[in-house]
Amino acid sequence: MRPAREARHRKTTLGARWPLLLALAVLTGACSLLAESALSDKPPAGGAEPPNGGACAPGCAADACCDGACVDLSQDGAHCGACGNACGAGESCCGGSCTSVLNDPTNCGACGAPCLNTLCVGGHCSSECVFGFDNCDGNIVTNGCEVDLTSDPERCGGCSLRCPSGAICDEGQCACAPPLLDCDERDDTGCETDGSSNPANCGGCGVTCGPNMECQAGVCGCQPGYDDCNGSADDGCESTLGTSERCRACGDTCADGMICDPGGGCACANGLLDCDGAPGCESPATDPTSCGACGAQCAPETPFCDGAACMPTCASGLAACGFSCVDMQTSPRHCGACGVAAGPHQHCEAGALACDAGFADCDPNVPGCESDLARDPQHCGACGTVCKPGAACAAGACACGGFTPHDCGADCRACCSDADCSDGDGCTADVCADGGTVCRSTACAEGQQCCSLIACRQCCTSADCSGDEICSGGACIPPCGSGLAACDGACVSLGSAQHCGACGNACLSGRECRDGACTPAWVLMTRIGAPAPRQLAAATWIGNALFVWGGRTVSGDVSDGALYDPARDVWSSLGGAGAPSARVVAGAAWTGSLVLVWGGGSFASTSGLSTGGAYDPVARTWRAMSTTNAPTARRSPFAVWTGTRLLIWGGTAGGAPAAGGGLYDPVADTWAPISSAGAAPARDGVAWAWSGTELYLFGGRAGEATTNEGYAYNPTTDVWRALPTAGAPGPRADAFAVWMGNRLLVWGGQDKNDATLDDGASYDAAAGTWLAIDNKDAPSRRSRSERRTGWTGWTGARALIAGGRNDAMFRKDGKLYDPAAGWHASMSPAAKQHSYGVGVWTGTELILWSGLDGLLLVADGERFRP
Repeated sequence: MRPAREARHRKTTLGARWPLLLALAVLTGACSLLAESALSDKPPAGGAEPPNGGACAPGCAADACCDGACVDLSQDGAHCGACGNACGAGESCCGGSCTSVLNDPTNCGACGAPCLNTLCVGGHCSSECVFGFDNCDGNIVTNGCEVDLTSDPERCGGCSLRCPSGAICDEGQCACAPPLLDCDERDDTGCETDGSSNPANCGGCGVTCGPNMECQAGVCGCQPGYDDCNGSADDGCESTLGTSERCRACGDTCADGMICDPGGGCACANGLLDCDGAPGCESPATDPTSCGACGAQCAPETPFCDGAACMPTCASGLAACGFSCVDMQTSPRHCGACGVAAGPHQHCEAGALACDAGFADCDPNVPGCESDLARDPQHCGACGTVCKPGAACAAGACACGGFTPHDCGADCRACCSDADCSDGDGCTADVCADGGTVCRSTACAEGQQCCSLIACRQCCTSADCSGDEICSGGACIPPCGSGLAACDGACVSLGSAQHCGACGNACLSGRECRDGACTPAWVLMTRIGAPAPRQLAAATWIGNALFVWGGRTVSGDVSDGALYDPARDVWSSLGGAGAPSARVVAGAAWTGSLVLVWGGGSFASTSGLSTGGAYDPVARTWRAMSTTNAPTARRSPFAVWTGTRLLIWGGTAGGAPAAGGGLYDPVADTWAPISSAGAAPARDGVAWAWSGTELYLFGGRAGEATTNEGYAYNPTTDVWRALPTAGAPGPRADAFAVWMGNRLLVWGGQDKNDATLDDGASYDAAAGTWLAIDNKDAPSRRSRSERRTGWTGWTGARALIAGGRNDAMFRKDGKLYDPAAGWHASMSPAAKQHSYGVGVWTGTELILWSGLDGLLLVADGERFRP
């Protein structure tokens, strides 16, 4: 690979010199003309007449009147952009600029004929993509190199390189949006770690805050009451403040005879005075030369001092040590007997010497209480308690240090296994080396390169390949022959059922590929192995299969389910052990590795549940979800996987709309509430859609009235914002909502009088404005009832509005909406109503299964492909 890369480098360098040489040539010519004009005494050509000759017809712009004729400066080769600016040989005037249509990708072969992110060679658009783009669908003639590899998280740096959930594509590299981090290298959890507050990954994966430290805004800092006095990050903030050695900060040491008042700093200990002005409090208040105050000397008739006043003799309860009247129960200089003084970190308690809090006399040969139990690793928390190697003593407890954060049993080390060395880079092999003292990483092997931090591959784009080879599926392959396209490293026919019209466009079971399109549109699903017919079941798409669970059969509420594979037209049952209790209208979402089912309730009740379960389709096992801090019980909640959390919002409880919601972390099995500041109020009939970063809500019923208020919630920042009402659709409930890549479509619904609507608008998230949509060829008026009828989908180019009802009439047809061209092709009617049944959009198909057809519970299933 190295010779090929060097050849490309030389070619690129040579090509880069031509603009410079051309600029020098033009500059040299311009300087000659300028010199001739400046030095010559000849009059201008044409004498005093204007350079454009005579006058032009009225209405001609002044700058377009050239030599007495009105010209189109945008396309006149003799006057391109300005009078007299003639294009050179082989050049055309396009848009007022001279260019060669033989190699201009914006004007290839003719003015206004752009190449779609491909190079222009000889006046024809080539099959070579411009840098940063690639032809991922194989249709280079139709839409060129349609994918921006620098910003598309689905194809970041290469057609088959998908960023983990929640990550963004930044200049062709997958990255987490700050402060989020991907520290577990699992695609299903995406950017799962908040680097702004996680003490184990503070500001970066593996950046561990030491003992007594906390992570604030991505930086490790000491917790209140602690400080880092030894300057070592390994043992964190090892020093407790508020002591005489470290009163308010490191180095703030109280002098002899002083104690620490954390609020006011160092002060004289009880019974001592500072009478000499030097640091420390050296004079006992019981000294007759400074009795109760500096300079207060006792008279001969009252020679004894009790610390407050001079007396003829010591009062009862006080003992005379010289002329000082002391309480031997508490005196630090006469504890239990005259002259018995407390040492460092000692005080007098009940007539006996005692250690100050946090200190101990672990060495009898050293005066006082010399051992700091808060940070001495040889006496941590108690005399003789030795911390294991690699650990530090902080706040009286042994803990692994910042440089040795992993507890490996006998000691603390940098790592215990290779798993501890993961750096989040899929292109490195990370191992725990040198007995756990260091992590070492090995980059891609020779001949391979890192593609988007995902994997080591031969190539990321075609620019990495030599000669005429192209990059497909991470490998360099020869160009495909006529009628074939490169798909994941192989040349395939786009007329096959696996790649029908585009790479990866599989027709799935029941269809064939004709003229680049899968047909027929509707196919029936097998009944063999299917679960019992039901209504109000939980359902979601798990990437390659339909997940169905719970609901109500003719026998009652159930807690079983199945998976349906549309590629093979096969049903398979779920494992039942540990599944949640039987229920209807539960929410379900797919994380990439688990199905999370939560909420719902009994068919015979309006009350809800606040329990759920996580199903692993590979292991075919269930586990219960934590209920601690879970949202309040509810039915029919909106359930969305954000990339790192399950977002639960809305639903009903006791027949009324439920407010608020929560975020569930399946890795930690914990719930967190979502913000209520500026949140959408609880309403019935709210239209909703997930954009990939925000939950959008629109309309709904507020009491007897409808509203056109809209809201967006960002779970990453935990912030709500209100959408503008100017230009928004009129007040309504039960509307359809579809996220169309960069815009929200809201259409249909019911007004406050329950009249069905047939209009709508789209919301441009980037501009923050609503845009009217043309109702020409729109679907018939209809509304959508959550968990009853009405389904939506986004094909990548068009939005699908399907089903719904007009008053009491259930619709079985639908329509496709193109944001650029308006209402598009119609969806032919389904065979059954499937009301209260399963309706799931897979990304390419709408799958409808079971539910009611009229009043009859049906076992039928059918799939529609636009």
